[in-house]
Amino acid sequence: MNPVQAWAALEPKMAATRRRVQSLEWEPERRNSFVPYTVERDSAYADLEGTRHLMMSGYSYLGLTGDPRVVSAATAAMERYGTGNHGVRALAGSIPLHEELEEEIARFADREAAMAFGSGYAANIGTVGGLVGPGDTVFIDKYAHASIVDGCQLSGATVTRFRHNDAGHLDRRMAAASPGGVRLVVVDSVYSMDGDIAPLPELRRVCDEHGALLMVDEAHALGVIGSTGRGIEEHFDHAVRADVKLGTLSKAVPSMGGWVAGPAELIAHLRYAARPFLFSAALAPAQSAAALETLRILNAEPERVTHIQKESARLREILTQAGMRTGDSRTAVIPLIIGSDEDTYDYATACRRSGVIGLPVVTPAVPNGLARLRIAVTAQHTKADIDLAAEAFLEAARACRVISA
Repeated sequence: MNPVQAWAALEPKMAATRRRVQSLEWEPERRNSFVPYTVERDSAYADLEGTRHLMMSGYSYLGLTGDPRVVSAATAAMERYGTGNHGVRALAGSIPLHEELEEEIARFADREAAMAFGSGYAANIGTVGGLVGPGDTVFIDKYAHASIVDGCQLSGATVTRFRHNDAGHLDRRMAAASPGGVRLVVVDSVYSMDGDIAPLPELRRVCDEHGALLMVDEAHALGVIGSTGRGIEEHFDHAVRADVKLGTLSKAVPSMGGWVAGPAELIAHLRYAARPFLFSAALAPAQSAAALETLRILNAEPERVTHIQKESARLREILTQAGMRTGDSRTAVIPLIIGSDEDTYDYATACRRSGVIGLPVVTPAVPNGLARLRIAVTAQHTKADIDLAAEAFLEAARACRVISA
C-alpha cells in the first residue's frame, strides 16, 4: 500500500467525524467544542470573543487556578529547577520536589506511600496495568471513565462490566467469573458526567466476599466530597477503605498530573511495573509545586469545600423544583439532561446568549437520548453567580421547551 492508498483508507473515518461535527456545530454561534475561553484568574468569568460570560462547566473545583500562592510556588519551582526535568523518574528526572509532593499526597490520602504520574490518564493506565494482566479479571462500572476502560483493556486481563453503582450486579458477575488470578474492582468515586457517588460500603462488602481488591478513582471527589474534601472514604465517615486510591492533579488541584496511593510495598512495585510512569518524562517542576501548594491550602482552608457543597445543593434544588432533570447528582457536578444531541447544542447556545457557559456532552460520551450540559459548581462561584446561572438555565429551558413556560 503506497502513501496515497494509506490516506485513502483513512478518509472514511475522517469523513464520518466531519459529518458529525458539521451536523451539530454548523452555525458559528452553535460551536461549543474546543472553543478557546479565557477564564479570569480571580473569578469564575471567562472571555469569549470579547464578551464576558459566567463559566459553569470548568473543572477547577477549589477555585485556585489563579491563586497567588499557587502561582508563586510554581514560579519559584521554575526558577529553581527550570521548565522541565532531565528524563524519566527512574533515570535523571527525579527532583526533591517530587518526593515532597508524593509525601503530601500520601498524607492527604491517608496511605503509606504515593507516586505521581504525568497525567490522570497515565495514572489509571499504569496502575491497572501494574495490578492485573493475562489470567486476571477486572470488574469495572458501566460508567467508568475512559482512562479506566482503556487501562483495563490494555492490561490483557479479562474485563467484565457491571451495571452502574449496582453492587448486587457486581456480586453476581463475580460469582459467575472464572476463579483464579488477581481480581480487581475499579470505580469512580464521583462520576464526572452524572455527579453521583459510588456505593463504597456495598462495593467493599462484595469485594471482601469474593477476594477482590477495590480501587477508586478520586478525580472528581478530591476537594468536592467529604467534610474536608478528602474524598469518598471521608464521605462515608471512614467506615470502609479502598485498597488503592487514585486521582488527578488537574481538577480541584489546578495543575497537571495524576497520582496513586496505597501500601508502601504496592507503590514500590508500581514504580517498576507501571509503564507510563517508567517510560514517560517526569512531572514538570512548576506543576509539581502548584499541586503541592494546593494540597497545603486545602488542608488549611476546608471552608472552600463547604462552600462548594452548599451552593451545588442549592443550585440543584432550584433546577429540579423547576422541572429540570439532574439525574442522581449529589455533588458539585450537576448534569442538565436535555435529550438529543441537537437539542442539547441548541440549549447550550441559548444559555450562552444569556451570558452563561454550560458546555454540552453528547454521544458517545453519554448514552443516546441522555445528552446534557455538564455543570460544575466551584469555590469561586459566589451566591450571586449561582443565582445568575440558575436564572439563565431556566430561561433557556423555557425558550427551548425543555420545561414548561
